[in-house]
Amino acid sequence: MNNETKMSAEDFFGELEPDNREKVPARKGRTRGKKSMKGLFAEVKVKMVMRIYGVTKARALEIIAGRADEKRELKRASDEASTAGKGNQDSIFMSAEEFFGA
Repeated sequence: MNNETKMSAEDFFGELEPDNREKVPARKGRTRGKKSMKGLFAEVKVKMVMRIYGVTKARALEIIAGRADEKRELKRASDEASTAGKGNQDSIFMSAEEFFGA
């Protein structure tokens, strides 16, 4: 055998160790930022309403906004009822003795 015909593994396969140069992405352009969980939830909610009701994205956003308004109104009404009832707490509650007539 001749030493001139022998090749090293590096020559045959190329460089064995990874190149430490900065890797260039296969796609060039703007990278997308990671979406927040709140934004992802809102997007999924819109898509779900679109599929359930069979409506466009604009109509789905209107439905979601309408439901949010209804929820806020109910919360406000319940808060008002609870604050109005706090003034008469003595008349609402009675002792067990009064209830059972002991």
